Amino acid sequence: MKMILLWFVSVLMAAYGSFLYGKSQAKTQIVEKQVEVIKYVAEKRAKIQARPNANRDELLKLMREGHL
Repeated sequence: MKMILLWFVSVLMAAYGSFLYGKSQAKTQIVEKQVEVIKYVAEKRAKIQARPNANRDELLKLMREGHL
């Protein structure tokens, strides 16, 4: 009886450990995606701001179109 209980507890602990490991991996992937998005936005913003005579109205128009 003790062996069955010990086996059951060890299986539950292994399942919980696997769950925690998967959860931490998911958080890592989310952070990596956010960093990629920030880099992409910074590149786009730099390209737009580097254009000659980029005034406020032109930037607002690009923002509304989803390019900024």
